Amino acid sequence: MIVSNLSCAHCPGGGAGGTAATDAYEEVSGALPPPSLSPTGHLVVAVCLGFIGTFGFLSNFLVLTLFCRYRALRTPMNLLLVSISGSDLLVSVLGTPFSFAASTQGRWLIGRAGCVWYGFVNACLACQKTTCMPRLQQN
Repeated sequence: MIVSNLSCAHCPGGGAGGTAATDAYEEVSGALPPPSLSPTGHLVVAVCLGFIGTFGFLSNFLVLTLFCRYRALRTPMNLLLVSISGSDLLVSVLGTPFSFAASTQGRWLIGRAGCVWYGFVNACLACQKTTCMPRLQQN
């Protein structure tokens, strides 16, 4: 039997009727509800996420464009950096808009499935980045 280590206790509908693993986690951790931000706090987070998403998309797109355009940049070390840049670009496109939209409204907008999608995308793309870093340090 495979037991997921994903906990969506903070997702809408995630606390009620959860799995046995989630219920056991809640008993151990105390499962305090996460503190809520004020409307001003949500606005500040939304502005920061908007800047991060926009700047991340533009800068990583520029890196990928320059790498494709100029043959002199196609070295093994730069290929590793392009891989990280591509992963970061995908986070900017597939992950950041969900948290930005949630921050603008002060609540998670797309339900439990969206919460799981957000966690999945960020976990997968962050794993890609962390598996590259030890290789980068070895060279």
